[in-house]
Amino acid sequence: MKKIEWNKVTWYSKLAAVIVFVATFVVAFNLGVFSEEVHIETALSTVPGAGLGGTAGAHCGGFIRNAPTCAAGYHCQLKVSNPDTGGICVRN
Repeated sequence: MKKIEWNKVTWYSKLAAVIVFVATFVVAFNLGVFSEEVHIETALSTVPGAGLGGTAGAHCGGFIRNAPTCAAGYHCQLKVSNPDTGGICVRN
């Protein structure tokens, strides 16, 4: 039986390092997407009138999948100058 050399770099140790490196970013990205979806769903479920068309105070906009929109008679006002974070619905 061949003795294992723990300090020797081999092609399969390099491959394992690349797989772990890529998997780290894939897992982190998916956790971020899931976390944002949970955050939006939680915000929508706790704000009265929020849902298919948010009313006053509901979260809206932002660069996310299926970003919530405001109901008729309301517009999305950004909380900060960064449109990525979205805003809240306010009456026109």
